[in-house]
Amino acid sequence: MDRRTYLVTATGAVVALAGCSEMGGPGETDDEDHDDSAANGDDDHDEPETDDEETEEEEEETDEDDYDDLVGTYDDFEDLDPWSAFQDIGAVEADTEQYYEGSQSARLLPDSEDGQIRARRETDEPIDIRGVTPGLAMTASDSGMVLIQLQDEDGDYVEYSQQVMGDMPLARHNFGLTRVRGDPDLEEIIVLQIIRWFGEPADDEDEDEDADGEEMWVDDFHFVPTPETPTVMLQFHGGYETHYEEALPRVAQYDFPATTFVPPDRLRDDAAVEGDRLTYGQVEELESNGWTIGCQTANGSQAGDIDEIGAEDAIIEPAEWLEEEGYDDDGRFFAFPGSQYNEETYELVQENYDLAFAGQTQSQGYAGNPHLCSVVSNPSGDEGESLVEWTAEMGGITSIGFYQLEESEAIEGLESTLAALDEYSGEVDVITPGQMADDYVY
Repeated sequence: MDRRTYLVTATGAVVALAGCSEMGGPGETDDEDHDDSAANGDDDHDEPETDDEETEEEEEETDEDDYDDLVGTYDDFEDLDPWSAFQDIGAVEADTEQYYEGSQSARLLPDSEDGQIRARRETDEPIDIRGVTPGLAMTASDSGMVLIQLQDEDGDYVEYSQQVMGDMPLARHNFGLTRVRGDPDLEEIIVLQIIRWFGEPADDEDEDEDADGEEMWVDDFHFVPTPETPTVMLQFHGGYETHYEEALPRVAQYDFPATTFVPPDRLRDDAAVEGDRLTYGQVEELESNGWTIGCQTANGSQAGDIDEIGAEDAIIEPAEWLEEEGYDDDGRFFAFPGSQYNEETYELVQENYDLAFAGQTQSQGYAGNPHLCSVVSNPSGDEGESLVEWTAEMGGITSIGFYQLEESEAIEGLESTLAALDEYSGEVDVITPGQMADDYVY
């Protein structure tokens, strides 16, 4: 299929996965209900047709030297003069009380009427973003989805998204490509825009009260490399017995590597013990079949709900269990249940694990923060196929996580993912957390 035709037809289905996955986390990345022209400062554009020669030219591999200068911090927000609230939608202020690096961050305040902020700046000169992916250090008063749009002179753009958790320290987040609008010229990007909706947009009669007092902070607008080869990771979360009964034989059929993230306290001594979780013996068999064994919280509860007193047991005990069982030879890996966390659990994971997964997006670049690697969960039906196709066409790293595999839709999602990975064999790499930690952390 022609690459640009694919961009237009495939984007909508995949964006929904990134914005409302069952791993939890509020917000949506698909802004069909919002005014694109306000985001672009231009009218909507028709999708242009391109010939095969142009497509081949665009798909040519970008030499690393072309983006070496762009990788790293692009804007440290020490000078806010280049930034403004586009069309007076919200406000951008300096905050010297908290920052990621330097002496200040940018505090973004939503518009009082529609609860959104569009912080925008023009680049000093056009930048070539082929081969790189943007990211931000950020935090917020509440959780939600944040968008980064990189626009060309016509207002066409590529859009990246990631969730932000409320009341966290400023930390780097790994954004992923979730939308393409129009026919953006990736060699001539001239506008950077950060978008966040707070609460619900107000209608003509009622003012939105949900956004009152809400705010977010951003710092360290940076770029990381995008892997030269599109990459996928297969993950199974929650330690369910169906990962042994349903997933293992299907994954083994294709000889792909996979990872299971288990809550150690929920494992059973043997299959005779009532429950739907893996047994210790089944975990050993998964490991003997080449699966990586990682952890979740000790009892599988969401880390955002754990108080400071219980955080150490919930996070450190699983790391100790990995070591005792000899499952940490390639490193210690953790997945936040539901992609939820708080300050205490996040900091403990940083201290005790090499790599951790939380967030809701596909096609991320190298991990600017190895403890918030992104994952999209529970694709059903042909959604797994769409995720793999998107990654194959657009590049980046997509971690696909599966939970309970009881329903036929969930099993079909796994089967469609595996079949698509087999179809793209040689074009898409399937990796382990150890490989990501070794090769894809910036």
